[in-house]
Amino acid sequence: DTQDIMRLFGCFKRCNRAEYDDDVSYYAISEGVIDNSWTRDDYLRLGNYIGNSKSIQRLFIYYFPCEREEIDAVMGGLSRNRSIQNIEISTDLGSYAFAELGRVMRSMENIQTLKFGPGPRFPTPEFGFNIGPECADSIASVIGQCDHVNNLVFQRCTFGGEFAKIAVALNSKPQLEKLSLANSRIGRDGCVALGTALECWEASSLKQLDLSYCDIDDDGLQTLVAGITHCNPLHLCLSGNMISDEGLKALVDGITNCSALKQLSLSRNPRISAAGLGYLSVYLESESCSLVVLSLYGVRIGDDGAAALADGLKSNTSLKHLRFFIEDISITAVGWSAFSRLLCDTSSINYNYTYSSNHTLEVIGDSSMVGIPWDVKQYLTIHGSHQQCAAKYKILLNHSVFHLQSFFQWDLKFLPLVADWFDKALVINDSSWVQHRVLVSFPREELQRKKLSALYQYVRGIPVLEVSDYYIKAMQKSSAKRRMTKRFSINRLFIHSK
Repeated sequence: DTQDIMRLFGCFKRCNRAEYDDDVSYYAISEGVIDNSWTRDDYLRLGNYIGNSKSIQRLFIYYFPCEREEIDAVMGGLSRNRSIQNIEISTDLGSYAFAELGRVMRSMENIQTLKFGPGPRFPTPEFGFNIGPECADSIASVIGQCDHVNNLVFQRCTFGGEFAKIAVALNSKPQLEKLSLANSRIGRDGCVALGTALECWEASSLKQLDLSYCDIDDDGLQTLVAGITHCNPLHLCLSGNMISDEGLKALVDGITNCSALKQLSLSRNPRISAAGLGYLSVYLESESCSLVVLSLYGVRIGDDGAAALADGLKSNTSLKHLRFFIEDISITAVGWSAFSRLLCDTSSINYNYTYSSNHTLEVIGDSSMVGIPWDVKQYLTIHGSHQQCAAKYKILLNHSVFHLQSFFQWDLKFLPLVADWFDKALVINDSSWVQHRVLVSFPREELQRKKLSALYQYVRGIPVLEVSDYYIKAMQKSSAKRRMTKRFSINRLFIHSK
C-alpha cells in the first residue's frame, strides 16, 4: 500500500509536467494534480491518459472541474477506459458532472464498485462527505444507470435526511452483491426506505449488507427486518448501533428464515443484555441457522448471557467462531463452566452425553484464546486441528470405564469396531498439537490398557447373551416339537376311528 501511495504522488508530479505513468493501478483526480493554471488542453491530456490507460483499476475523485468543456474532456476519456473497476467519489461533482458520469457508467462494463465517501489513504478536503438535497438527487440518478456495479458503498456520509431519495434508486438494483452504509447516518426515514427497497428485489444477489455505525435504533431495525429477510444476505453487520433486546428479538424473528446467513455482527451494541442473548439463543438452536461467525465485541455478556449462548449452541453444528473481548464480557467461572459443559458434557458416566457435545466451535473470544480456561482452550484446539477425532479425544480424556452393554445386540460383529475405534484414537497422539503440549497426550500404554479393558468387558458380556439366546431357541424348539407330537397323535386317532 505504501508503495502504491508513493507511486501515486509521483504520478501527481509527472501529471503536472504532462508526463503520465502507464503502470499505476491507482489514480486520483485532486487539487494535488489540478491547479488554476490548467487549460482545456490540460484536461484533454488528462482525459486521454485515463482513456488510454490499461493499468488503472481504481479512480479516486477528490476534486472535479466546474466548466462544461473541462468536464466533457475528462468524461470523454473516462468513457473510453476499459480497465477501471472501482470509482471512489469524495466530493459533490455538481449536477452536470454527475449526469455525465451516469451516462458514461452505462458503457463501463468492467466497473464493479462505486463508492461515496472520503478515501482512507489519501488527503481529502473534508473529514466526511456531506450529501445535500441536489447531490442526493444526482447520486440517485447515477445509481439508476449503474447496471454493471456489484458493490455500492457509502462510507462516513452525512445525508441530512436525504438518503430516502437514494434508497428509491436501489429498488431496481437486485444485482448488488455488497451494500455498505458504514458510519453513515441514514435516519429513521432512510431505514424505512431501505427496507422497502430490499423487499422490492425479486431475485436478490446480495452477499454483504453493512449497516454498522448508522445510529439504527430498535424502531429503525424493525422497519429493516422484512427487507433483510427477503434479500437473505451471507454477511450482515449491525455493529455500533443503538440496538437493545427488543430490537434483537425482532431481528431474530426475521433471520430465522435466513438460511444463507453465515456471518452476523452485533458488536458494540451496549444495550443488548443477557435477555437479548436469550432470544439469539433460540435462533442458534433452530434448524435454519447456518451461522459460521457471530461477533459480539463490546457486548457485556455476563454469566447469564454465557449460559444462554451455551444452551443455544448445544445442537448447533454450523457456528465455528463466537467472537468477543474477554476483558469486556464480565464472565466468571460460572459462565465459563457453561461453555465447558457445552464443549464436553461429563455430567453422566454415560459417554453418550460427551459424544453429543458441541464439536464444531473453534474460537470463543478471539483467536489468541488469551484468558480462556485451560479445559475450554484444549477442546477448541482439538476442534480446529482434528475435528473428526474430537469426540474420541473427549471420551478418552474424561471416561476411564467404557460401558458397552447397549452394543451387545450386535454380538461378536461389533468387536472389530471397538478395536478399530481405539486404533484411530492414536491419530490424536501423533498430532503436532499434542507434541507442542497444547493438548493432553495419551501414552500408548494407557490407550492399550483402555482398549484391552473395553474388549474384555465386551467379550465377558457375550457368553451371557449366547447362553440366553441358546436357552430361548431350545425352548422354542421344544414347544414346536410338543405341538407336532400332539398333532400327530390326533391324526392317528382320527385315521384309526375310520
